[in-house]
Order: sequence, then structure tokens, then C-alpha cells
Amino acid sequence: MYINQISVFVENKPGKLSELTNFIAEKNINMRALEVADASDYGIIRFIVDDPFTMLNELKENDWVCNLTKVIGVKIPDEPGALAKVSNILADAGISVEYCYAFISKEDNNAIMVFKVDENEMVVDILKNKDVTLISQDEIANI
Repeated sequence: MYINQISVFVENKPGKLSELTNFIAEKNINMRALEVADASDYGIIRFIVDDPFTMLNELKENDWVCNLTKVIGVKIPDEPGALAKVSNILADAGISVEYCYAFISKEDNNAIMVFKVDENEMVVDILKNKDVTLISQDEIANI
């Protein structure tokens, strides 16, 4: 149970985020989440869309430097302590989180946490065994 995240590598210059988001809008792809990480010269724009394979193909056909990464989506209540509960499960299992970000589900006002970890299958099993609600790519498309 994974979500397909697209990462686009862009120069850290004014207008690059606008250029990318305009491109996505022109392709009529609905963006669900966005995270930007920057360095001095280049940044990584990570996002989740309703149709990742179409978006990835469009980006590559138009010379964007990008890739697809499988990440784990976890649905948690939008309330204090909910993220701490999931973080504690991962910490207790010795799981290192490379990065994470969140967005709110408009259908039920839950938070969706996106986690990038090394051992996806193992983490999915751990979270399922602790009754954590995972979210799939198909569910993302229907939010």
C-alpha cells in the first residue's frame, strides 16, 4: 500500500515553482500535496497528484528532470498527539524517516502523513500491526 510521489529537480531561481505549477495546471492534473526542499543551487519539489504516471510522462516528455518514488501514506486524526503516536511506533521499531510531510483530507478532515523510509514493506507491516490506517494511491486519487 503505497503512494507514488513525483520529485522534480529545479534550479533554485525565482519563478521555477510557478513554472512547474503552471505546467501541472495546463495538463489538468490535480495536485494533492506539495513539499519543497532547497539547496543553494537546486531544489527538489516533491508532490502527489491524482494521476502520477500521466504526470511523470508529461514531465519527462517536456525535459523536466524528475523521478517517481514509492512513499507511505498514513491517515491520522487531525488532533494533537496523532503524529507523535505514529512517530513513536516508527522509533520503537528502529525505523529512520528520511523525510515526511502532511496534507489535510477534505473528505473527512484527517491529516495524511507521507513518509519516505528505506524499508517500505517492513514499515507497512509494522504500521498495519499497530492498527494505523494506511492510504493507497487509489484513495489519493479520490480525495
